[in-house]
Amino acid sequence: MKKLLLLVAAAMMTLGATASTPQVAIQAKKAPGSSKVLELRQNIVEKNFDATNLFTRETNVQAGALRAKAATAFVTPEGTPKPYILNDKYYSNVPVSVSMSDDGTKVFFSNLFPYVFADEEAWAQANVSEDGKTITFPIDLPIAELTTSSGTTYSVYPVEMLTDEAGFVKSFQELVLVKDGDRYYIDDDFEHPTRYIGLVPKGENGEYIGHFDSTQKLAFEPYEGNVDLVELPEGAEPTVCDYYYFLSTEGTYTGKQGLIYTDGNDVYMNMLAAGMEAWVKGTKEGNTVTFKGGQYLGKGEYYFYFQPFFADGTLDEEGYLIPQPGDYKMIYDPETGKYTAYSDDVKYYFVGVYISTGQLYQYAYNYVVEPFAGFKPAIPADAHDLQISDMYYAYYGAYLFFYTIDPLDVNGKTLNPEFLSYYIYVDDEIYNFTHDVYTKLTEDMTLIPYGFSEDWDFWDGYTYLYENLFETVGVQTVYTVDGVTNYSNVVSVDLEGNTYTMPAPQDIDGLENMNVKEVTSVEFYDAQGRKLDGAQPGVNVVKMIASDGSVKTVKMYKK
Repeated sequence: MKKLLLLVAAAMMTLGATASTPQVAIQAKKAPGSSKVLELRQNIVEKNFDATNLFTRETNVQAGALRAKAATAFVTPEGTPKPYILNDKYYSNVPVSVSMSDDGTKVFFSNLFPYVFADEEAWAQANVSEDGKTITFPIDLPIAELTTSSGTTYSVYPVEMLTDEAGFVKSFQELVLVKDGDRYYIDDDFEHPTRYIGLVPKGENGEYIGHFDSTQKLAFEPYEGNVDLVELPEGAEPTVCDYYYFLSTEGTYTGKQGLIYTDGNDVYMNMLAAGMEAWVKGTKEGNTVTFKGGQYLGKGEYYFYFQPFFADGTLDEEGYLIPQPGDYKMIYDPETGKYTAYSDDVKYYFVGVYISTGQLYQYAYNYVVEPFAGFKPAIPADAHDLQISDMYYAYYGAYLFFYTIDPLDVNGKTLNPEFLSYYIYVDDEIYNFTHDVYTKLTEDMTLIPYGFSEDWDFWDGYTYLYENLFETVGVQTVYTVDGVTNYSNVVSVDLEGNTYTMPAPQDIDGLENMNVKEVTSVEFYDAQGRKLDGAQPGVNVVKMIASDGSVKTVKMYKK
């Protein structure tokens, strides 16, 4: 099992639990493709160009990717799909399925290019050779239609792209894989690959142009692990509850709304797997509920499994904590209906998510699960992890503004995402996203609903910003319940990555109303009353002037 680094903070936490435990951080595996930049791999490549104008047969493999907006699959598989894992140049252990026809002459692969089709299934068909040693993907058999963001639709084909020494595509040919029993792979030197596999569209003249994805070192291996999900009994009616916990990937107390179902001594929870939405089953004896490890959680980047573990503080010779698989126990309070993670003074207990390679993917601890008491007015938590990137500015004049908004209040309690929205600030003023610039919008927009995306400029966690003269970009979250609106602080970041916070007093009829909806100008002064061109490091006096002439002044500190 992977070694785990133990960092014990001096402070102790009491999170509504029956006992406090040390704050513990464990070094978990960071999965390929999990960073924000890699997540954009299929979303932000050459988005302002149409393939018919940009690509020729001599396109460089590394620069020829098109961006897909929509997909329609063609091929219907035969036989019974079996679980496989895909490995290529960029990723490993990606869950896919492979199916053989009853007569053994055809084999079908789900999501031959999984990072194009994401959660959709697009099957590709290959024909088995007479000697059973190779399989060939017919060069005239498309696997799907893909529509680019500019509205052009292509039929796409899996092919081998033949390149010159500089990596420029010269021609295309049928894709052939070696069949070694139930294993399929590229017949090539994996250490020094020379073959490129592409998902290639055809133009109006029938010639291949560009590609929606390319890879090397392709291999499909049978997967023998358990892939049976925990299911609720027939007719079960789960109830809504709140889950609160510390999550390793965030490092802060967090919460999510989920479900729970009890059937005699069986207890089912769907958010216990370190925030991953999948049912796990526990058994109650008295007021103690025990959840066993090894329960299958589903597939995404990998096959995922629920695995509790504990540590008693024992370190190996290199100073690493030695983790030990075990059970996860929760204590049930019949008076309040609350479940609290079991703890003692000797062991630290964790809920881990493991991947098919047996490595720790993420973990959580200090779980509290309690009945949902209804949504109430609350102050939303500040946005965090702000970053401005100019990596695509040279292509089409847009910065990427990254940010994370959690549907939580300032105390870590869950909020209803349907009531949550946010403003983006540019140089401390609310930014108006106009239809003229953001053409996928039906009208101008300032207040952005949580999770909003028009599949072009607005995505979950990042937005394109078509500006070239600014100092800072910020976010303020807004939460409205029962006619009461509350606001977070305005958290901003500059191009160097420095962040600062503008406090937002919760006077709904005063500053908040003006600050968010009616501000016409913002002026900055130093502590001696001298006017500044913008916020400077240190203490700033911020004067906000509303459209009705009213003025509100606050102090802010910029790092």
